[in-house]
Amino acid sequence: MYRENKPTHIGPYDHPDIYPGPRPASSFLYHNGKAHRIDESEHVPVEKQIVHYARGEDVSGSLAFSSSEQFTVEELLLSEGLSPIEERIPLLAYGSNVCLAQLRYKFSLNPDLSDFILYYRAELKDTDVVAGAFLAPYGALPAVIAPVPGAKTEVWVTFVDREQLELLNRTEGGYVLREHLHGKLTLKTGEQFERVYAYYYPHAFLREGSYVRFKDIPGESELPSMWQADLLNELKAMLGYGGHREEFIHELRWNPDLRTKLSTMLNGMEHTFEHPDWGIPNGFYTLNEMTRSQIKKRP
Repeated sequence: MYRENKPTHIGPYDHPDIYPGPRPASSFLYHNGKAHRIDESEHVPVEKQIVHYARGEDVSGSLAFSSSEQFTVEELLLSEGLSPIEERIPLLAYGSNVCLAQLRYKFSLNPDLSDFILYYRAELKDTDVVAGAFLAPYGALPAVIAPVPGAKTEVWVTFVDREQLELLNRTEGGYVLREHLHGKLTLKTGEQFERVYAYYYPHAFLREGSYVRFKDIPGESELPSMWQADLLNELKAMLGYGGHREEFIHELRWNPDLRTKLSTMLNGMEHTFEHPDWGIPNGFYTLNEMTRSQIKKRP
């Protein structure tokens, strides 16, 4: 079972216990199948931040290994002939879309598409990342963003072009895109944006009368937190499944009867909500079509 110290080369498609996956301790650029650490300098706009570019092959890149090459974000975008950050859409990542192995898998689905995506750590208020009341194809309870007054949770703001957004949309079946306009999201650098988009599914798993947040995700919240492995163990016991847990996980992926049985049980344990901070968008705006601001101190 995977709990603490989850390996970076394994993603949820390899094993559901990994979900939502190990999360880097810094902002980063994902490019050419690996991570490149981004400085989180206060009062510096995202396009001017410094990237420590990795040349090795390890997916952790300069998050784990030192790099002597440094470029600004805008320099790298220009050198790659890619859309500048001002022409990209700010999209929230909060579940497995922060997991490096998961990113490597998703972009393998379309090798002709650039995998250049920026990830900036941020804090989101009055929202928590909790287990959804449904089963992903790989056998985990995925994350959803739910209203939790007073909570502060770590999320990531990514900047994607429209083709990348279309690819990610196809891997997020069941979710819809919503828009945040309430100024409750701030990057670690102090920058804020008028609009941010996120994948939204308003059905949370209810355990003993409460939502359940993921232990992997830093934050301040009154909700109980659990590892995915322990959530799956509880579901196995509730179903009265007699085999060992690896058989259970295998059948969650490949046995339609067991999946249907578990899905029916989860339907009876869900809570449907409406998040007041996330509204239905009227189109998807790029960074140069919205206002930006800097707060004086880090959140």
